[in-house]
Amino acid sequence: MASPDVKSLAATLHEPPDWRNPMHTFIAETAGFERTELLIWNFSREATDVLLFRVIGPIDPYRQAIEQAQFVTDHDLTTIDNDSFYAYVEHETRDLDRQLRDSFEGKYVVLVPPVIYHADGTTRLRIVGRSTALESVIAAVPEAIDVTVESIGEYRGPSRGALDLTDRQREVAQIAVEMGYYDVPRNASVGDVAARLECAASTVSDHLRKAERAVMSGLFG
Repeated sequence: MASPDVKSLAATLHEPPDWRNPMHTFIAETAGFERTELLIWNFSREATDVLLFRVIGPIDPYRQAIEQAQFVTDHDLTTIDNDSFYAYVEHETRDLDRQLRDSFEGKYVVLVPPVIYHADGTTRLRIVGRSTALESVIAAVPEAIDVTVESIGEYRGPSRGALDLTDRQREVAQIAVEMGYYDVPRNASVGDVAARLECAASTVSDHLRKAERAVMSGLFG
């Protein structure tokens, strides 16, 4: 029997604001948050989702927001370090969530954690499965959600790297690479990259620091 043609697909979802989970909207609209990573989930209950997140950002504002979220039925937050925490969440299953999950129903695919919710409002995910099934998943995503396929290829393990980057972080990092910022010896400074992007050097430095953190975290866990 021939082996199935299995591939890995990385994609970015651009959900309209009225589709987003309210806590993702909170992340997108609140200063200090970088991203939320959905590490594992249980959708077996008919009307309740059980989820475990790692959140990169301050815990106190998040606690205040989730305590006021009416769709959340229970939660528990555990500090990891000064910049991140785990969030165990039980919440009512939204109809919009069901519509997106229906895209995966009955297909030879698996969703590889983490699913990453960025502060720019985008969601990034990786799917592994038969090539034809991957195509059918993308085609079945509700029309209201804009899907950008970032890459398709062999699955080579859980390293996330570039999948963790926001669009702006990816743009800044790519320009830095092109200009020689990462060459040895270095051929461009933060100021040079900032001039090319027509923004402040402090902004470039912040984007590069976050991009490097995301890539290193993807490589080393």
